[in-house]
Amino acid sequence: MTRVMALVAMVFILAGSLSACVTGGGMDDVMDPNAVSDDAHCQSLLIRPGELVYAQCRLALRKTYLNDYAARKAAIAERFGPVTQSFDGALRADAFCNYDESVKQVRDGLADDVVAQNAYQRCDTTRNELAEKFAAATGKPGETLIELERDMILEQNRAAVREARAVIDGPPGSAVTTEAAVAERGAGAIAQPIPPSAITR
Repeated sequence: MTRVMALVAMVFILAGSLSACVTGGGMDDVMDPNAVSDDAHCQSLLIRPGELVYAQCRLALRKTYLNDYAARKAAIAERFGPVTQSFDGALRADAFCNYDESVKQVRDGLADDVVAQNAYQRCDTTRNELAEKFAAATGKPGETLIELERDMILEQNRAAVREARAVIDGPPGSAVTTEAAVAERGAGAIAQPIPPSAITR
């Protein structure tokens, strides 16, 4: 199996995770940095501890992004009623952006609050699109949703980078690979984020 095939397999990890999320499975799973089965699954895809894509794989298996998206959707639905399809798509995109931008900073040595703010700012485009969909669906100003969600999103961003730090080096005793070593052996750039459009119900 090549690393390209391994990265393609990540799509199916996320797709399967979304299916479990929608049916109610796994929402209360506890993050276990030393989960042997999760580590073995990611390494079976030729993804090694120490690589950013390893942390992404581990968090995909734990449904971090999907749980964040589901929590935001539930909060919105409780306050404003059912979420329309186009609104839901924009919400999913923004949830993924915040998760992805947070996890990418796992090796930057920044405080959790700084990571959270950085990710939030980098997702300005998806946030504005979400605000527009919210306004169209509810008739309320988009700024209402932005203000309502801000603290929740920042906390989710802090949690995402904490989870990434907890798992990126694998269980104790793992041989850790650096991103420089990945590039040196010709694996190319760090895995590109998997867009929400690759995930269907």
